[in-house]
Amino acid sequence: MAEIEEVEESGTTAEAAEAGGLSAPEERGRTSIADKVVERIAAIATSEVEGATDSRSGLLRRVRGGLPHAEAVVAGGTSRIKVEVAATWPTPLSRVAGEVRDHVSERVTTLTGVTVTAVDVTVADVVHVETAHRRVQ
Repeated sequence: MAEIEEVEESGTTAEAAEAGGLSAPEERGRTSIADKVVERIAAIATSEVEGATDSRSGLLRRVRGGLPHAEAVVAGGTSRIKVEVAATWPTPLSRVAGEVRDHVSERVTTLTGVTVTAVDVTVADVVHVETAHRRVQ
């Protein structure tokens, strides 16, 4: 019990860790985030944006992959991300691209702690969403 009281009086986490036989947190190791993790988070975040959709299906999806598609490079604590997305017609493409950029950056930073330096958004396809035709009765 006396050791615990001494640690509490010292006041710092590093001193408390050393008193307990552990090294300071900054000396214990590091956490690294893989590129694939950031890519997956970016693709999921892109699909959460209104106006972005998955347009590829069937054979085209197997050959070229589905949309949204993300590529990321993580270096240290920063990342640069490229995202391909399909937008629904008649949504303004600049609005979709801006919302994708902001949402991907926010989600990747929040979930991984990696600072996103840039998100490059390419609208690779535009999908016409058919609306139900009205009939006069």
